[in-house]
Amino acid sequence: MDNKELINKALESSKQAWAPYSGFRVGAAVRLEDGTVVCGNNQENRAYPLGSCAERVAVNYARATYPTVPIVAIAVVSPDSETPVTPCGGCREVLMEAVRAQHGRDIRVIMADRTGNFRETMATELLPFAFRFK
Repeated sequence: MDNKELINKALESSKQAWAPYSGFRVGAAVRLEDGTVVCGNNQENRAYPLGSCAERVAVNYARATYPTVPIVAIAVVSPDSETPVTPCGGCREVLMEAVRAQHGRDIRVIMADRTGNFRETMATELLPFAFRFK
C-alpha cells in the first residue's frame, strides 16, 4: 500500500469522526509491518480534555490489537483542512512511545490535506526532544 492509498484510508475514516464542537474531523490510518491497516478518527467530548485525537485512537488500537507487529507508517488527514494536518504534541509523544516500544524503529508520518497533497517525515523528526522518564 502506497502513501496515497493510506491517505485515502485515513480520509475514509474521518467520515466517522465525532466532532460536534470543533467541526474539524480528522482521520488516521496506521500501516503495520505485515501490511495490516488500522484506522482511527477523532472523538470529541464536551469535557474537552477527554476527547481523543485520530492518531491516538489508531496507534493505541494497533498497539493493543497487534502488540508484536511494528507500526511502519501513519497517515493523518482532515477533509476540513486546506493544508496538511500535523499531529499535536500529545500525539507526537504517543508516536514516540510506539517507537520506543518497537526498540527504536522509527515511524513514517504522512500529513495530508483534503486534496491528497502531503508532507512526509519521521516520528523522531517531529519530536526530537521527546519526554524521557529517566
